[in-house]
Amino acid sequence: MIARTPHSLFIFLLLFLLFTACSDSLEQKSWLSAIPAESPIIALHHDADFFDILGTGSGLRANELASIRIPALAEMRERISTHVPIKATAFYPTGSHELQPLFVLEDPGMGLRTVASRFRKEYAQNSYSFHGQTIHILHLEGETLFGTQLHNWILLSKNSAAVENGLLTYSGKNPGISMDEPLPGDGDYLLNTPRVYNWLKLLGAPRYLPRFSGITEGTGPAVITVSNGESDDPQFNAALRGTIPFDDSRLSPFMSALASEPGPSDLDRYIPADAAFFTIFHQHNGYTIPSEAEHVSTLDSLLSSDSDLLREIEQTLAPPTAYVAFEASGFLSVGESMILRRLENPAAFTRILNRLEQEGWIESSNDVFHVSSTILSGMLGGPFSRFTDFFISRSANAAVITHRSGLARRVDQDRRRRAVYYYDDEYISARRQHPDSFSAWSYSRTAPLMNYLEPKLNPRNHAPYLASLSDISAASLVRNGEELSFRLDSYYSEDRADPVRELWVFGLGGARLTGKPLQTDLLGGSGNELIIATENNRIHGIASDGTSFVETNTGNDRPVGSPIVYDWYGNNQHVILVAAGNRIYAWNLRGIPLPNFPVTMDENITAPLALADVSRNGRPEMIVATSDRKVHVLDQRGRNISGWPQDVNVQVSRKPEFRSFGGEATLWVTAGNALFGFTPEGSRREPFPVFIESDFGPLAFHNRHILAGASDGHLYAIGEEPLFADTLAVVPENGNDEDTNEHGLSVQRLYVDNSPILNRPVIRELTVSDSDGNTVREQMIGVQSLSGNLFLISESGQLRMTRSMGQQAAEYDSMVITDVNGDGNPDMAAVSTTGRLYAWQVASGERLEHIPSASMRFPVFTDLLGNGERELIGQTRDGLRCWSFRRP
Repeated sequence: MIARTPHSLFIFLLLFLLFTACSDSLEQKSWLSAIPAESPIIALHHDADFFDILGTGSGLRANELASIRIPALAEMRERISTHVPIKATAFYPTGSHELQPLFVLEDPGMGLRTVASRFRKEYAQNSYSFHGQTIHILHLEGETLFGTQLHNWILLSKNSAAVENGLLTYSGKNPGISMDEPLPGDGDYLLNTPRVYNWLKLLGAPRYLPRFSGITEGTGPAVITVSNGESDDPQFNAALRGTIPFDDSRLSPFMSALASEPGPSDLDRYIPADAAFFTIFHQHNGYTIPSEAEHVSTLDSLLSSDSDLLREIEQTLAPPTAYVAFEASGFLSVGESMILRRLENPAAFTRILNRLEQEGWIESSNDVFHVSSTILSGMLGGPFSRFTDFFISRSANAAVITHRSGLARRVDQDRRRRAVYYYDDEYISARRQHPDSFSAWSYSRTAPLMNYLEPKLNPRNHAPYLASLSDISAASLVRNGEELSFRLDSYYSEDRADPVRELWVFGLGGARLTGKPLQTDLLGGSGNELIIATENNRIHGIASDGTSFVETNTGNDRPVGSPIVYDWYGNNQHVILVAAGNRIYAWNLRGIPLPNFPVTMDENITAPLALADVSRNGRPEMIVATSDRKVHVLDQRGRNISGWPQDVNVQVSRKPEFRSFGGEATLWVTAGNALFGFTPEGSRREPFPVFIESDFGPLAFHNRHILAGASDGHLYAIGEEPLFADTLAVVPENGNDEDTNEHGLSVQRLYVDNSPILNRPVIRELTVSDSDGNTVREQMIGVQSLSGNLFLISESGQLRMTRSMGQQAAEYDSMVITDVNGDGNPDMAAVSTTGRLYAWQVASGERLEHIPSASMRFPVFTDLLGNGERELIGQTRDGLRCWSFRRP
């Protein structure tokens, strides 16, 4: 018989309680159980690969709805080779007027702990405990992620609060999204309709927020699907569909208006064709004065005490009501709005107004009545009306309520001359796609709508990106029981026929750039900024609208390469650095030089400046190559750290790189035909240097290999094991029969062309069609030769595609593989010696049309404006020029 002591019983009970507590907190649930209720929108990915989502921006639009550096996350692909299914991306609102993505991933089988171990940082916090669960910290280059694992689900976010709240939601301690499961298999987004206000808080300026509090109360989450190609209209872009459930007894006044019983309307016959936006809904009889209604006039006192007068006015009104918004005009610095109300008995309505005017309750001038009344405003306009002092006029069978008498009169004039939406061709085409009877119907033109909204928006908002998705939007809501069928169609206007438009030109005074424009996010807005250096020794910071935000100079010293932007002091305050002449310059974003700068060297600097934490002390060092064939590593005071400088065989002209290879941190330097590898302490790493028969080009690092083109037209692969197939690669003259040197290092070369290879090899997973029409998808290496040829080569060394510019390539620039025009497909592009830009689609090999024909240097492809469209920036004869590719 086993003795049961109080001590052993206590231990048993404690272990039992701990076990049951852990079991409850880690109970296997649906991934939807981990989505915090605060999230207004969730992108659904249906087990797509996490890295494909990052690469294409699908559901994220590459940082437009969320503040996160997508290129930093792409670093994970290099260290995680397996397929990582992603269920959803929840956009979590933070206190910094941002939405932060919370990625919900399915464990690919290795566990988050294993993944996190690959992103640990020495002497830094790598995890912490929260409610008994481990929160891992992943240190990426330029970004920090937090993550936790809940059974099969992994939560990952830049924002620790998003992960923590996801954990609390999953464990039932915080409310989640009230949604029937399973979700439809074809949904693209989950709109958490009850929490849409969380998004509006990020968009709206503070003084407008109280108007939107609780506007979607009583609704439930809705699954939204996105489709395109279902219309013959050449301007059609996409359609969004969904069903919004609601509880009629709990609906807010705003949603009650939009969820009214369906009916037809002809109010679009009265809406001027230059309106930025309008929505038509239905108000049915039974108006009740709100208990909190403020009386602003004697008319309000009359209406609140005379129910017969209220019923008399109400009987003249028909249900259809429209709220109409106009952008700012020359008359007003901000936009304005008006309300239209369909009249059941227009003559009786006018008689009531005339009677009120005769009795002194309102005033009139030329059939336009001036009214002060919150009650009459609410009766006519419903929950959309914020008028207290306004004008009323009548145009045929509609009442017009505005702040300006001139606008009230204009409605009737536009109706008579048919300058209204009802006769607009684009509107007619969109209207036909929606039911004749609706609960609510909206139509907007993006550009003027943005002008109308701008004063009402928070300076940091996502509206410009959303606006970029279409020129025209048409939406309908149709009630069916206690559900609202929702459809939104987006269109491109006919003025989008030109696929490329010029945005701006920034004058450079005839000077050339010394390197590619550096794109960075310095000012925290929706767009990015550019930093450039010119041969007339000037440094410019250029905002996304083409205006300068900082200008400085390097005196008589010509810059070497492109500037660098860096968080120099580790306080999130970025600075600008550049090498010029024999000095290193640094400024803050106001153009004020930093202390201890410029740093002066004994010899001229021959290669662009590089920055890295070589000494691993948490502070950056400056890596500088000088004309005396030395490589320096300088601390923040401009002094060489221990072990430096080091000598090389010839002057260094290419930017050194500090990078791990084979598990060892190494400073890589190419000098002529030699590749040097130095340890952080300044010792040469064995078996380097490696010498070849010609000069090295820029380096690329791929898995456990170093790739570089050379001036002899060969592509070199250096690593512990061979990369290219033996039948395709050749052995350098200084190698042995086993294709390795005496230290066991494999050095292979692959013949590419009979002219020098110019670019840093570009390694991407791409899909191409071979000569037999078969589709091949694999990792490929992109290289460009001086003769103007571009090549895609497999990892084994097989040629997959080649294209020619038909003329020599520009030696100062090199090919890129990117989505040139924003159609979602990778393209390869390069510049000829004449400055002509050429581009081809990788998948088809077809040359891209509609590329600007201006001669340019250093082209950069990016989403500069942060609106989902791609921009091309390049130096032309007129200065730095920016074009935008309209979304195909």
